Amino acid sequence: MIILCDTSSVVMLLRIAPEMFQDERYGCVTIKEVHDELFATQKFKSRYPWRTDYRDKVVPLTASQMEVAEVSQYFSVIDELVKAGTIDRKSGRLVDLSYTDKRILAGALAHQFKITSGDHGLVRFAKQEFPSVFKGDISPLEIINLWLENKLISWDDVKHGYLSEWDRLEEPAQPIEAIGKFQQLTGKIYPGS
Repeated sequence: MIILCDTSSVVMLLRIAPEMFQDERYGCVTIKEVHDELFATQKFKSRYPWRTDYRDKVVPLTASQMEVAEVSQYFSVIDELVKAGTIDRKSGRLVDLSYTDKRILAGALAHQFKITSGDHGLVRFAKQEFPSVFKGDISPLEIINLWLENKLISWDDVKHGYLSEWDRLEEPAQPIEAIGKFQQLTGKIYPGS
């Protein structure tokens, strides 16, 4: 399974497994737009000052991997659906996706990747508009649980401190089932629960 990570997910996971984009056993990839957003946007500069220590660790998919015809086609369809005023059936609101979100979804659909995103609207849109193609989503905590189960990481107090930071910075809430599994795997209480 390969998981395409958005910016929020990258900041949640990068310090826990800095090699997540360099070692294929972790099953994670990202795109250039996420890399650029993480290192060039003021929001991320001020909120996550540590991120510069990991600049060389965030290796995005190559341009040739993202510029295949299927990615461009999916991007065009996604862009047209958003411009046409697609309504999120669950929220009843207009779907509003950023350029980066559209690129993430187009890449995931074209390459048959799952995505990890704190943007529930993006995930609902993908499930609603591309039900037979979208491979689904996985939360950052579910990814950590997979890494723990596969013994790719061991859990310690430093990593646990990063989870406490997720809670303090009000990063997206993680699924209850994933929290239970995390507590079972680590023997530690999930911060904020």
